[in-house]
Amino acid sequence: MLDEPGKAFPSRSELKIIRGKTLTKTPSWHKAIVLIEQESGRRLRLVGWQRNKEGDWRIRQKFNIAKGYALEIAAACEAYANDWE
Repeated sequence: MLDEPGKAFPSRSELKIIRGKTLTKTPSWHKAIVLIEQESGRRLRLVGWQRNKEGDWRIRQKFNIAKGYALEIAAACEAYANDWE
């Protein structure tokens, strides 16, 4: 599922992205779920980058997904998607 390489995402040196999946991309926003490497280990993160006036991408939204909750979050998203019409 996380089939895009880390270099496909707008990232600065403070965020080491291993790989990810773009959720949506417009000229001003890029939102994705990414696998990142931190000193404490790897984490899943939902990230929203916004392009500023100078044309640089900056993180404006982020949400870390704790390993213990990943399956619960996925199940809740799937249940919601099935009921959404």
